[in-house]
Amino acid sequence: MSQPENQNNQPQHPHGDLGNELRELGQQLEAAVRSAIQSDKAKQVQQDVASGMKEIGTQLQAAFKAIQENPRVQHLVERGEQALGQAQQSKAAQDFQETLARGIAQLNDQLVAFVARMRQPDTTPSADTPPSSDTTPTTGETTRLESDQQ
Repeated sequence: MSQPENQNNQPQHPHGDLGNELRELGQQLEAAVRSAIQSDKAKQVQQDVASGMKEIGTQLQAAFKAIQENPRVQHLVERGEQALGQAQQSKAAQDFQETLARGIAQLNDQLVAFVARMRQPDTTPSADTPPSSDTTPTTGETTRLESDQQ
């Protein structure tokens, strides 16, 4: 029994193979998007958005200028600067800064020591080796939560 030439154990697709169809679909989508972007309506929308954004920018600049020129706002800014200056000169602020600096320095020292320990080769005693007397546990005693009875 012989097979016809177009049947070589693969189903026939009336519109070609999947790869070609996907390629064609991609080309059609690209053409549609390009047409939409280049259309007069799309260009008009882009111009409208651009002019709207420009107008918003102009209005924001005018509002900021009005706020900066407002005598009440200027007075508030001056009072805020004075309060900040007084706070920076106060004993409590200086004490806080010194305490914070000492705390950060201690943290840095501990991090340096930690990094140094991490870089040392592993010297953890094996199960056969008794722990040395100069090592102290970093945590308290271990308390068993489950009983051995079952």
